[in-house]
Amino acid sequence: MKLILAVLAFMNWYYIPFESPSAPVEVEGVDVNLKRNELAFTFFSLTNGEAALIQHANGENILVNTGGKGTVKELERLLNLFHVKTISAVILTSDEGKANLEKLIKKYKVNQIVTGAYANHTLAENVIPADVKVVLWEQGVLQKLMPGLTAEVVYDGRDENEGTDISFQFFHHQILYVSSASHQSEQVFLGKSLKNVNIVKLPQYAAKGSFSDLLIEHLDPQLAIIFKSNSIKPDPDLVEMLHEAWIDVYFTKQHGTVTIKLTDSNYDVITILSKD
Repeated sequence: MKLILAVLAFMNWYYIPFESPSAPVEVEGVDVNLKRNELAFTFFSLTNGEAALIQHANGENILVNTGGKGTVKELERLLNLFHVKTISAVILTSDEGKANLEKLIKKYKVNQIVTGAYANHTLAENVIPADVKVVLWEQGVLQKLMPGLTAEVVYDGRDENEGTDISFQFFHHQILYVSSASHQSEQVFLGKSLKNVNIVKLPQYAAKGSFSDLLIEHLDPQLAIIFKSNSIKPDPDLVEMLHEAWIDVYFTKQHGTVTIKLTDSNYDVITILSKD
């Protein structure tokens, strides 16, 4: 895989050529340079919480969750770095995912909010403008999001440590965005044919007991993403199991923002590191 590294230092972004020891070059933004039939799925590095950006070659942007409390400025800066001016839809996979929703709706002219059962149940706490459509996705129903990109809710739970688990399919690539970490959700996953999963976003920040060896074997992904929480640390045993299964593990705390650039036949990984 082709890796491009950038470093955030002194509140500026810098690009460091991978093949060269030359000095960092300051850049004003990240251009994923999407061509026809290409998609970028970016997992943002925030000090707390989850937010992922889906960008299509047609210029459309979709945000999955909005980061944790107190991270709206960080998220806005990252969105600006990726040249995001408008967001067509925000997908919420958990109650926590709506922490910065109200501010983002206004600034990025969001016209649609997509939720599962639990996030929709608690959405009434937020003040949603009348012109913003709220859509409830049902489990098992295939949704077309962008050209070549579909989404399906694999599991939608309301109990503790549960949320909306979504399979994103782009041509033959499958990204499983997991929010639930319960016995019931695991049984649903094990009962489905998910052998084509390339990338999995782990639930509950990879906390102890959040993901089993049975699920790792069943999914057999090539790559795993772990977001950062200011209160939960990844379980070392789980991380070791992932490594033993020859799965590339990307921590947003360690590797920074991770962009998966997908074509109709392959994908590349781009990482942007931040330096405090």
